[in-house]
Amino acid sequence: MSILNGQSLLASAMAGLTNTYSTLMSAHSSSGKGLTLEDLSNVSSSTMLTLGGNYSFLQYLTTNFASLDKDGDGEITGNDLNNLMTTMQSKGLTYNEIQALCCNGNADNSLLSTVLAYFNKIDANGDGRVTSEEITKFSYDCQRYDVEAKYKSFKASSTSLYYSDGVEDDLTSVLDTLQPNLNSKTNS
Repeated sequence: MSILNGQSLLASAMAGLTNTYSTLMSAHSSSGKGLTLEDLSNVSSSTMLTLGGNYSFLQYLTTNFASLDKDGDGEITGNDLNNLMTTMQSKGLTYNEIQALCCNGNADNSLLSTVLAYFNKIDANGDGRVTSEEITKFSYDCQRYDVEAKYKSFKASSTSLYYSDGVEDDLTSVLDTLQPNLNSKTNS
């Protein structure tokens, strides 16, 4: 297993949210300050084509509207989106956020499937979120375990040991002792 890059998973989620928000703001914002729930519910098919047909970010914004609209003004503003991304950056992603925001084809599938499969083991502090640091630590721990398991199988009998008593430490003397004819062939 190569080192898992949790930062790429986080970057994928944030880029998708930013792109979706920007596209929706330019096409559907009724107030010009933010996106209302009505704006999110009435997205045109041409806007969805611009988004690449990916509904996961739109669904995330719609489903989590109330929790994203921190000030309760009825709109998800740029500040609300920045607060969400700051939280993601510092506290990590929940299992559901990873499913909703990273299963869009932009994230590395092996990274995504590994993080989802081992989410509870990666979440070292048990807060229900995984950070880039936790993902990287999990990856290093897995690699260390693999190396330790591999080298536990080596036995002393699998190695070669040379012991010489009374022979000079000079490498040529050791070689002469091991292969007396070797030196005479190279000097001929």
